[in-house]
Amino acid sequence: MEKKRVAIVGYGNVGKAALEALQAAPDLEVAGVVRRSVAVVPRELEQVNVVTDIKALGLVDVAILCAPSRQVPALAERLLSQG
Repeated sequence: MEKKRVAIVGYGNVGKAALEALQAAPDLEVAGVVRRSVAVVPRELEQVNVVTDIKALGLVDVAILCAPSRQVPALAERLLSQG
């Protein structure tokens, strides 16, 4: 079975929980984490591709939007419009 590539967009409390869940799932692969800044990367992300633009991750099958709830609709619209 081919693993699905998953991007995590946002890395607060929800993003951390999403990363743990993805790392435990044998049929999913963490494509990377999208953050506003990559200047300081938390230790738990040292082995993960951390980028500021989802396009840098290449083709992903799923994007988990881990932004604050009020920001999710606009974020989803922006990501979908980018293709």
